[in-house]
Amino acid sequence: MRLFAAIRPPQPVADHLSVALASALTPSTDRSSPLIPRANWHITLAFYGEVPTGGLDSLSGALAAELIQMAPFELELRGAGCTRGRVGWVGVGGDLAAFRRLAATARAAWPGTAGEQRPHLTITRRADRTPTSDALRALSVYVGPSWPVHQVELIRSDLGQGPARHPLYTTLATLALA
Repeated sequence: MRLFAAIRPPQPVADHLSVALASALTPSTDRSSPLIPRANWHITLAFYGEVPTGGLDSLSGALAAELIQMAPFELELRGAGCTRGRVGWVGVGGDLAAFRRLAATARAAWPGTAGEQRPHLTITRRADRTPTSDALRALSVYVGPSWPVHQVELIRSDLGQGPARHPLYTTLATLALA
């Protein structure tokens, strides 16, 4: 199964971003929205790729043992941009040193794990399309409310199985920081 570790913004933070995004989007008659469904919003810590079903308990246990030693910290969603003209994202601010330690810990829990270079929340996979590109420009000055990060989710990704052929994300474990 395809797994990754992530932080999900809490509901009030996601609500705030949803309002900002809705106000930044230009009304469109195009029914095929490039936006990622809100249920899929997350900040990736580590991408594990294909993990055998029997490896789930080992990964979850190793990750939980390390996370319990880490203190909660504050993050916020801040700014927006586009990578390679296709991936639209909202940036992450706050205690980025703590975020990087958490990401390194999550990557160390499973051999050969990839990580993100820059923390972000992906909001679109076709960012070059108007009105999304206009919204990203408008959100470049966005600053959302901060929140305490006190848990990490271990998530299974089933490609193309979600709404509008987006991935279906299923949380398999919620692991607490100290």
